[in-house]
Amino acid sequence: MTELLDFTPEIAACLAHPDPPPPALLALVRETLAMPERPALADLLEMQRRIAADPLARRPIGLVYGGATKIKGYVFEAPKLPEIRGASALLDWVGEQGVNRIWHTHLPVAPPRPERHPSIVYAGGGSFLALAPADLAPALAIAVEREYTTQTLTANSVAVAASFNLLELRYGRLYPQGQAGEPYWVERFLADCQDARKRAALLEYYYPPEGIGPEDTSDTALRQRFFNRKTFGELVTVLATMFNRRRDERASHGEARSLPHYAMMPWAEKCQSSDARPAVVTARVGSDKRHLSEASARKLAVGRAVKGTDIGSLASDLKPWAVPADLRNASWEQRWRDYLAGEEGRQTNYARDPGALSADPAADLADIGAAAAPRRYIGLIYADGNNIGRLMATLATPMAYHAVSAALSDVARRAVFAALASHLRPVEVEDAETRKKRSVHPFEILTIGGDDLFIIVPGSKAFAIALSIARNFERELTGRFKELERSVGLSVPASQPLLLRYAGDDATAKELGAFLPSVGLSAGVLIAQETTPFFFLRDRVEELLKRAKKRARASAQQGFFGGAVDFMVMKSTTMVSDDIAAFRKEALGDHKESRRRLTARPYTWAEFAGFLATARALKEAGAPRSQLYRLRRTLDADQGDGVLVSTMEYLYTRARIGKPLDRTLLTHIEQAWCSPPAGAQVRISMPPWSPWPKDLSDKNSKPAYETIWPDVLEAYEFVEIDNRS
Repeated sequence: MTELLDFTPEIAACLAHPDPPPPALLALVRETLAMPERPALADLLEMQRRIAADPLARRPIGLVYGGATKIKGYVFEAPKLPEIRGASALLDWVGEQGVNRIWHTHLPVAPPRPERHPSIVYAGGGSFLALAPADLAPALAIAVEREYTTQTLTANSVAVAASFNLLELRYGRLYPQGQAGEPYWVERFLADCQDARKRAALLEYYYPPEGIGPEDTSDTALRQRFFNRKTFGELVTVLATMFNRRRDERASHGEARSLPHYAMMPWAEKCQSSDARPAVVTARVGSDKRHLSEASARKLAVGRAVKGTDIGSLASDLKPWAVPADLRNASWEQRWRDYLAGEEGRQTNYARDPGALSADPAADLADIGAAAAPRRYIGLIYADGNNIGRLMATLATPMAYHAVSAALSDVARRAVFAALASHLRPVEVEDAETRKKRSVHPFEILTIGGDDLFIIVPGSKAFAIALSIARNFERELTGRFKELERSVGLSVPASQPLLLRYAGDDATAKELGAFLPSVGLSAGVLIAQETTPFFFLRDRVEELLKRAKKRARASAQQGFFGGAVDFMVMKSTTMVSDDIAAFRKEALGDHKESRRRLTARPYTWAEFAGFLATARALKEAGAPRSQLYRLRRTLDADQGDGVLVSTMEYLYTRARIGKPLDRTLLTHIEQAWCSPPAGAQVRISMPPWSPWPKDLSDKNSKPAYETIWPDVLEAYEFVEIDNRS
C-alpha cells in the first residue's frame, strides 16, 4: 500500500517562510489543492481572487528539479565491478541523502527526518523534485549541483528552480511568463484552436490522453486534451524543459554551470581506471596496487565500503574527503540484507539457504559467472517502464506525484528482489586474496531507480529472472494504480487484449496473455562471457532495450500497454562488429523489405514465456543439438522469399526423428507458433515458419514469414529446465 502524504503544511510553510504558516493559510492551500479536475472559469477566478486577497497566499512558491546527467558515462567509465558499484552508490547517495541534507540545512524541521525532508516530493533514480520558498529555490538548486561535484568530482549534474502561483500547483501554467490577469483556460484554448496559425503548436503541446486519437479534433476531444495537460504535472514538464536546456547550455536558468575538467599533461601518469585523468593516488587494497585519479579512487573506496570490506590506504589518501558515514546503510547490498531478514524475504528459499545472511556481495563479474551453467557467462538485464514520463506529466497534485513515484520505486525494488530470491542461491567461490572459500550473492544491482533498473545476474538465470521481474512489476503496479485512482485521482487507460503469436499451453504464457496491465515494463537481456569489455555490453543491452520499447509502442497502438523484451547471446565480441540492427539485417533478414525473417524478436512477455517453454520442452525431450543445427542451416537454403525447401526438410526430419521428439516438435513448434493467427492472409501452415504479423495490417502484401528457430538455438544453452518463472 502506497503511503499518501499531505503536502499542504509544506506548501504553506514555503509561502509563509520564514514565519510559521497561520491556520487561515493552511485552510486556503488545502482548499486550492482539493479543487475539482475541471472547474468552470468563474470558479477559477473566484479562487484566484481569494488567493490574491491573502498577502501570504499570493506569494510565489518555488519548485526545484534536477539530478545527475550523463550517468552511464560516469558509472561505467571504470572496467571493474567494485568501481562501477561505487560510482552507482555514490550517485544514489547524493541524489537521495545529499539532497535531503541540503534541504535540512536550509529549511530545518523538527524533529529532523534523515529518510526524507517533508518538502521533498521525490528523490531517487537519479532525479529529485522538491518544494522551496521562492527566494531560496535558486540557491538550493546551485547547492545541489555543487554537492554532486563535491562528492564525485567528475559526475555532471543539473538543477533548476522556478516559481509558480499557488493556483498553478493545482492546474499547471495559467499565466504567460508568470503574469497576472485572467487565467488561460479551456474557452480561450478552444478559440485558439480555430486559428490555423496556432492550431498545430497547440495540438502538439496539448497531446491527447490514451483513447483519444490524434486526428479527433471534436469539441469534446479538445477539452479532454486541455484538461489532460492542466495539472501539477505540467509544472514538472516546464522544469524538465528547463533542465534539458541547462544541460545543453550551461548558462541557462541560473548562474553559469561549471563542468569538472582535469587536464592530462604529457608527463603525467594516466589513471589505470579512467585512462583519461592524471593518477594522483596509489591505491593499495589487499594485494592489489593501482595508480588512480582521485575520482576513480573515490569510486573504489565507496565500492569497497558498501561491500563491507576494508578500503586500505584509501582512507588516509583521500583525506579530507571520506566515504559518507550513512552511505552503506542506503546501498543495495544493505537493502538486500534487510529484505532477506524482513517478513517478505525470509519466507523465500534464498533466505533459507544457510549462507544467505552471511554471504558477501560479488567481488567481480567472475563471482557472478561462477553461478551460471555454462560457467563464466553473465546476464545483463536493463529494463524501463513504458510511457512513464507521459504519465507523470498528467498528475494532478504534488501528493499524486509523490504517490506514483513512490509506487514505481517500491514496485520495481520488490519485483527485482522477489525474482532474485526465487531464481538464485548463494554460491561458493575462492577469494582471490586469501584463497579461501567464501559465500557470495551471485548478482549485482547497479540501479533500481523509479521505473528503470540495471542488474547483472548469472547467464543461465537471466531469462527466467527478467520474466519474473516483468511479471511481478506489471501485476503489482497495475494493482497499485487502481488504488491510486481512488485516492489521488490517477487516471490510467485499460489495456485491450493483444493477438499473440504464441498459441501453446504454457501456464505462465496464458496467465500473462490474459492479464491486461496499466503500465508495461520493457527490457533488454544480454548474455555474454564475463571477460567481455563492460562498455561494449552496456551499449548492446541499451540497444536491445530500445528495440523492445519499439515493439511495446507498436502494441500500444493496438491498445495493449504491456511491455516487451529483446535478447541476445554473445559467444564473442566479434559476433557483433557494428550494432545489433546491422547484424540482424545481414544475418537474419530482419528489415522491412525482407519476406523471410529468421527471428521473432522482440517478444511480448506472454510470447517470451511461451518461447522459454518451447526451449525447455526441446531440452526435456533430449533433442540432439546436431539435428537442431542442421535444421537451422536449411533455413538458409530457400531461394528468394520462399520457405518450401526448409519446410519440407523440417517435416522430413520430424518424421524420421521418432518419438517422443516428433510429438514435442508438433506440440511446441507447429501448434504453438506456426498456426496462422485469425485474420492473417496466409492460410497454410509452413513449419517451422510463422506468418509474419505485418500481414494482418497490409491486405495487399505478399506472404511473409518469420521463425523462432534461430532464437531457440541462440538461447538453448541458457534456458534451464527447472528454472521456471
